[in-house]
Amino acid sequence: MIAKLKNILNNKRYYVLSISIIDGIPEYYLINVFFENNELKIEARHRSNEIDDAFKEYLKKDYPLILHIEGDNIINKSLENKTGYRKSLIFKADLDDFYFYEYKQDNTVFVSVVRKEAINNFIKEINDLNLYVIGLSFGPFVMASLLPIVKNYSTISSPNYTIHINEKGINDFKKESNLNEDYIINEDRFNQNEIPLIASFFNYKFPNDTIEFDTTFLKDNANEFKFKKWFKIAGVFSLLFFLIALFTSHLLHSSYLNTLSEKESVYALSQKTAKEIDKLKQEKALKEKILRTSNINNKSFIAKYIVDIGNSVFPEITLKTINVIPRLRKIERDKKIDFHFNVINIKGEVRNDDVFNVWIKKIKTLKWIEKLDIVDYSQESKRINTFIIKITI
Repeated sequence: MIAKLKNILNNKRYYVLSISIIDGIPEYYLINVFFENNELKIEARHRSNEIDDAFKEYLKKDYPLILHIEGDNIINKSLENKTGYRKSLIFKADLDDFYFYEYKQDNTVFVSVVRKEAINNFIKEINDLNLYVIGLSFGPFVMASLLPIVKNYSTISSPNYTIHINEKGINDFKKESNLNEDYIINEDRFNQNEIPLIASFFNYKFPNDTIEFDTTFLKDNANEFKFKKWFKIAGVFSLLFFLIALFTSHLLHSSYLNTLSEKESVYALSQKTAKEIDKLKQEKALKEKILRTSNINNKSFIAKYIVDIGNSVFPEITLKTINVIPRLRKIERDKKIDFHFNVINIKGEVRNDDVFNVWIKKIKTLKWIEKLDIVDYSQESKRINTFIIKITI
């Protein structure tokens, strides 16, 4: 259960999909990427000329998707890096009708331009598969994000383009491909179909300052995927709390039945025993009422708290556990079970003290939080601090 929660909380697996359209004929190339501790592994590769039922079977998992597009309708140019160079590409057309993907050097800018309508249609095609595009690149120049790790190569290729490179950046590019050449990166072998996908993935994870592309239009997709992920967490927690409540009710029921049976067997011998039985009955009724009227099964409250907390988290912070309505002590037979009905305990890790302080200030602004206490904040390693916070609702 805990391992499953961690997988939901942290994105380690991604779909990275390329769509290459040449002379109106599409080709789709999909890789499943596993990324952890700054190490990348391709777990699966699939190629198709259409998104048919067979190809859709490879897209059934709940992974975020990074999209790369090449081919028809994309203009790729190298221009002098000066004011107004975009207008020279589209003449009298409206700049707001186009997306620009740019790799900038001191004197030269390498730019890919495409109509927004074309890109938006591709994204809709992916969204219709119940997937969420959270990262996007188009044209060959995203491959510049691989420059630090392909120093032994003078050229790198996608299925349609080859860029000529040196230590400083891109020298030139051509509409051609080295179809038979593979590339060795950190002892892993990649073909020309995978090079732009790996580049697009790394540029999403570690944005390149020399590459400019406004991805704010993908924000809704990213937020919707995040909400879907946190909704799953809320569902898992709701199921967990339901099982705890059911188990607790069973323990109480068994305990009170045994006690009641013992007390009733000696009822005729002592009036004092009769009073104790009455007291136990009243206590049982009170506890059953508490269980019925408490919010322990209220999924909407739990989901809201978890979603609000999740949406506030920065990338430098990793949440390990979120304990809603914790027990005061271990469950013991014949003893009262007490819960903190208005408490949420959170444990996690953070790599930056300033980010932690900003996060604490941020979640304190949530209207449903009455009080927030930092129970523990300690250094676990040179780069990681652990923390425990207690939220009173």
